[in-house]
Amino acid sequence: MKDFNQNIVLETKDLYLRYLTLDDKQAIFNNINNDKEVLKYYVTDYADNIEDFDFERMLNSFIETQKYIFAIVLKQNNEVIGNILQCNNPFELMNSVELGYAIGKKYWNKGYMSQALKAMIDFMFKNGVHKVWSCHIEDNIASGVVMKKCGMVFEGVRKDDLYYHDRYWDTLVYYIINGEEL
Repeated sequence: MKDFNQNIVLETKDLYLRYLTLDDKQAIFNNINNDKEVLKYYVTDYADNIEDFDFERMLNSFIETQKYIFAIVLKQNNEVIGNILQCNNPFELMNSVELGYAIGKKYWNKGYMSQALKAMIDFMFKNGVHKVWSCHIEDNIASGVVMKKCGMVFEGVRKDDLYYHDRYWDTLVYYIINGEEL
């Protein structure tokens, strides 16, 4: 990928995507890490209270490894409603990147996640990534719909791929290659 830059801001019809900051801790806690319904399929730690939410460590990890983790911000009121992130760094032999995302449940089914994912895919491609992929726990059908809306194609099933909530889950993998239609 091209030079890492925390000052990048991506824009869609309804959203800004900008690098997550320490000021976003409360919004991410409220929309994601303190909501068991959101965390039913988004693999991260639940926190009962904000003091138990280790946001700083997570944010520092992304900065140190030069991966992008963007706040999803509503243009209409500057509210942070979720995040979208680069799960790995591409390297020469396998120039592919996995993307992950979560959004507060009161923002589900409004098209925001599709806008954010499309913008992130485009950003990755503009930065030289060849293949972008994402996966979801088999029961999270809505996430698969988001991926399909963004032009991603079903690649396959990974059996017992993820141990989460005291059981193994199959994950469904979707991808898009740079140069294909979004």
